Amino acid sequence: MFFLVSIFAAQNIYSQKAYDVEGRYAVGKTNCTIEWSESSNAFRVYWDNGTGYTLLFYSDEYPNGNIVYTEYENDGVTYTGTFTFTDSGCSTGKYDRWDGKQFSIRKK
Repeated sequence: MFFLVSIFAAQNIYSQKAYDVEGRYAVGKTNCTIEWSESSNAFRVYWDNGTGYTLLFYSDEYPNGNIVYTEYENDGVTYTGTFTFTDSGCSTGKYDRWDGKQFSIRKK
């Protein structure tokens, strides 16, 4: 059983870090920085003019090549948005905020 749990945890961490999502992004008219956090086993999103951070988890890769990450408050439960990248380098895409507003994403 421990072996299976270890394999699942390793696969989850690999999936999280499989794409080059770390970096600085323009999201609409604001900016954010995405960094890997070993202690959280997730990415942390630091929004300009924000306080603290949110957590970003790999969700899926669609047949059209879009790569999706879901964002939660730092409690890991409260949904705040979705980053959908339209290229494998995670350079462009869109951000769907919890209130339904959409913003373009561009890696700086």
